[in-house]
Amino acid sequence: MPPVVGWLPLGAAALWLGGHVLATMLLPGPEPLRERLCLGLTLALAAAFALVELLGALGWLTAPAGLVGCLGFAGAVTRRAGLAAAGRDAAALGQVAIAAVRGPWALAAVAGIVAVGLASLAALWLESWGWDALAYHLPPVHDALQTGRVRELPTHVTYARAYPQAVERVLTLWRLLLPDETLVDLGQLPFAVAGAAGLATLARRAGVRPGRAAGLALAWWATPVLMLQLAHAYVDVAHAALAVLAVVFVTGPVDRGRLVGAALALGLFLGSKPSAPLPFALLAATLWIRSGLRWPGALAAIAAGLVIGGESYARGWLQHGNPVWPVALQAGPIALPGPVTATMFFAVLTPPGFAELDWWQRLAASWTALPGSGAYGYDMRLGLHGPLHLLLPPAIVSLAFGTARRARGPVALLAVVSLATPAAFWPRFTLALPGALLVALAAGSEGWPRRARALLDGSIGALALVGVGLAAPGFTPDGPPIWALGRATPLQRAEAATSVGQARAWLDARAQIGEGECFAYDESVEVPGLLWRPDGRGRVAYVPPELVDGPALSAWLAAEEVRAIAVDRRGPRAAWLRERPDRFTPLFACRTAACEVFAVRREDRARSGR
Repeated sequence: MPPVVGWLPLGAAALWLGGHVLATMLLPGPEPLRERLCLGLTLALAAAFALVELLGALGWLTAPAGLVGCLGFAGAVTRRAGLAAAGRDAAALGQVAIAAVRGPWALAAVAGIVAVGLASLAALWLESWGWDALAYHLPPVHDALQTGRVRELPTHVTYARAYPQAVERVLTLWRLLLPDETLVDLGQLPFAVAGAAGLATLARRAGVRPGRAAGLALAWWATPVLMLQLAHAYVDVAHAALAVLAVVFVTGPVDRGRLVGAALALGLFLGSKPSAPLPFALLAATLWIRSGLRWPGALAAIAAGLVIGGESYARGWLQHGNPVWPVALQAGPIALPGPVTATMFFAVLTPPGFAELDWWQRLAASWTALPGSGAYGYDMRLGLHGPLHLLLPPAIVSLAFGTARRARGPVALLAVVSLATPAAFWPRFTLALPGALLVALAAGSEGWPRRARALLDGSIGALALVGVGLAAPGFTPDGPPIWALGRATPLQRAEAATSVGQARAWLDARAQIGEGECFAYDESVEVPGLLWRPDGRGRVAYVPPELVDGPALSAWLAAEEVRAIAVDRRGPRAAWLRERPDRFTPLFACRTAACEVFAVRREDRARSGR
């Protein structure tokens, strides 16, 4: 297996080829390249999702099976005619790529490419230390790798069990094709590519020339929080990109190919985040209203989307009476139960009293807070989407120009879908909004005089580059810029990247886990993903709640080959471990949680009942 990237390039190429060949069948002949590109990328992402679900159901989630599945998908759908069509489209796409960097808009395209380059460096140099990633995005991926199955994760972290996981399924295949964890944080990159293609498609439909549409769409990648999120195993870039793709399909001509695209994009979007149901309903309603005589096909697409992305919501409704469990919701007289309220999230890293503000006040407070250098972060709560957001007023004005007529509906829909969440103030929740802004500017200015248009394009590129520079320290909680970490040691990089602290202690504890051995934890550990070895040599297991001490716990430790264990330092398990210093050695107490980590001596791992 090639180092660092493993079989990922081959698997990704196979999925793209299979998806694009299918797109040429569904949108044949004179249909524009942009439409086939969006459909092909959506089909490829859906194929990755379906492949993991299938292999996981069979218990065959291994790297060889994943690669064979990718190649099998491409081989099953590719015929000579389809291969030739895909080749022609690839050549045409190359011409568009060249045009994207050969005009006044080139600076905008370069800013986006630089942003992806920095995100790639961050993913390469920095281990995954983001809180959400380690708490509930990566643990399902790790569990699938160590069990070969997709299942409800045995853990106390409710979000890891209850939240929708369509993006995590794609991340699972991404990680499966890699030799280790080095680039796992870059798993949202395919979604970012698809999102940029979708934005360029919306601009092209409004009459924007191909190179300009592509160049300005690439500037979306330079949105500070989007760039920073690209280097972390979160799902917000994917959520935004799927929103863009859904808008592309529900606002285009209503035909077989776009209905297939709508079904897949809507389903993956619904399964991306628990905040998706309201935007999904808006997108589905738009498709239904526009479908006319093709309403049966639109209804089938909406139903398929519900099937693809609705499993977690159905489970939450059946088990708890709340489709978005564990988050409690209050909508007028309707109250949905849950142990977590939205205001609990709004009170973190925000000024006092912020959580009590209404939706508009929270949004205004966030949008009037312009961060300076070093103030951007991948999970920042307040602030604009970088300097590009300063172009919001001219973007709104530009929609009044005649050239923006065909873009008004899609731009408005994308903006509304982005903001249709109680957390609209939170930059990572609204990453599609800067894309809507760029499409509005591109479409509204297409008919301007050449010099005015060039000035606008250059301004977009300059502001995008400024945003990249301002956000560069944000890959780590306290800086420095990512390029300053190039010569740092692995420990120095870990200490710079961690959001939970004690990097050396955690690295040393994980290093004790050998092949087939286990790092166990109980409910005192907030981020189970932190226990996973990046090379995948060991396993991670949750201590069953009923096992507290005595022979039962001892037998479980032996059966699981536990080499290290993190337990509540004030609980009975920790007391039981401390009473046996010949078997269990205290290593350290967690700084940000109630846990304490113990090493289990190798010669005693097989003993039981002591």
